[in-house]
Amino acid sequence: MTLSQNSLFTQLTDIEQTLLQALCEPVALKAGQMLNPQASDTAAQVYFLTGATVALMVQGGPRSSLAVGLLGSDSAAGLEYALNASTPQLQFRVQTTGHAWGVKASVFRALMLQNPHMLGIVSHHLWQLVEHVAAVAACMQTLDIRARLAAWLVLSAEKAQTTTLHLTHEHLAHMLGVRRVSITLAAGELRDMGLLRYTRGQLHILDLSGLKKAHQPH
Repeated sequence: MTLSQNSLFTQLTDIEQTLLQALCEPVALKAGQMLNPQASDTAAQVYFLTGATVALMVQGGPRSSLAVGLLGSDSAAGLEYALNASTPQLQFRVQTTGHAWGVKASVFRALMLQNPHMLGIVSHHLWQLVEHVAAVAACMQTLDIRARLAAWLVLSAEKAQTTTLHLTHEHLAHMLGVRRVSITLAAGELRDMGLLRYTRGQLHILDLSGLKKAHQPH
C-alpha cells in the first residue's frame, strides 16, 4: 500500500506530497484498536488510511456508544490534533484491519503552516467530514434498526471497497448503539431478503444495490 492510495493525499501538490511522504511511516492498524487514546497533542498521530477503515465513535457512558461516521482511504484520522482542536467526545476505533501511513500530529501541523495550500485542503476535507457525520446522525435518528444496519453495511462496503466484511453482530451492535439481539434479528431479515449471508465473524453482501434500497425511507 502506498500513500497515493489515499485520495486526500492525492489532492496535494507534487511538492507537498514529497514532503509529507518523507515524514510518514507505514502502520498496520487492527480491528478494535483505538487511535490516539487519551493522547496529548504532541504524542498524537495522524493516520492517512490506505486499507483500514476507522469508525468515529461518541461515548454516551461506560457501556453506551454510537458510531457517527466511518473513514476510509478518502480520509485521515487524527486531523483534529494537527489543528489543535482535539475533541474528547469523539473516539476513533478501527473497524477494518488494514494499512495506513502515520505522522506525528505536531509534525504535520508544522508542515501545514509552511504550506497554506495543504492547510486549505485539510480544512475543506474536515468540513466535508462534518457533512458526513450529520448525514450518518440523521440516518441513526430517523430509520428503524433494520434500515440503520443496511445503511451501515453499505457505508462499510464502500469505505473498505469490498463486499466481504469481517464484522460480528456484537461489533455492529456497538456501532449502532443497540442490543446484540436486535442486530441478529435485523440481519436475519436482510438475509431472508436475499441481500446478505453471514457466518461467524464474516458477512457477505450479495446485493449491494438491494441493500441500498433497504435503508431508503419509505
